[in-house]
Amino acid sequence: MLSSQAGEEWLSLREAADMLGMHPATVRLWADRNELPSRRTSGGHRRFRRADIEARLRQEAEPRPNAASQLLIQSVLGRVRFAFTDGTINTMPWCQHFNDAARDAFRHLGRRVLDLLLRALNDRTDKEELRSEAVQLGKEYGTITCNSHVPVADAVRAFLYFHTLLDESVLQLAEIRGGREQDIPWVESLYQIQAITNEILPALIEAAQNSNCQN
Repeated sequence: MLSSQAGEEWLSLREAADMLGMHPATVRLWADRNELPSRRTSGGHRRFRRADIEARLRQEAEPRPNAASQLLIQSVLGRVRFAFTDGTINTMPWCQHFNDAARDAFRHLGRRVLDLLLRALNDRTDKEELRSEAVQLGKEYGTITCNSHVPVADAVRAFLYFHTLLDESVLQLAEIRGGREQDIPWVESLYQIQAITNEILPALIEAAQNSNCQN
């Protein structure tokens, strides 16, 4: 084990592998791919900072999203992309009141809603924090609605259209994958989604109707 002049503790390949619980060959491969920082001694031996190994251990310990919930989010994204590419969105009467900037802003916020839902479905965030973030997203939806001169009713219709794509994805995946042990409880997921969207929509309406919105 070596120490640098700055007081950093360096580990040999074997020591780093033991800390990570990996075979040295795997750690060597990570270093070759620059997935794990390392340096070489004058003799050509690899050395790893203890701080980098500990950071990797923390990263590996973080809970990862359930594969089924990730599939749900990807399904929704696929439906949204298809609706844009095949022109379905453009046939909706409410869409005519959205300029390009408003459409892009709504798409961006929609992606953030999906990220919020992914966290909710994996129990990674406190419920009150999720609720607070949902309200903030709703306010941003409303502000964009007001500043883009989109009728509030059409903004609501746009959000409900997005919500319908969510519901359709949940129901389809529940039918296809509902019996698999590692999947999320699909009926419960609907309630979790509703708990978030039920906070977003009122906040959208309130912010859109706010007389202080910039014109």
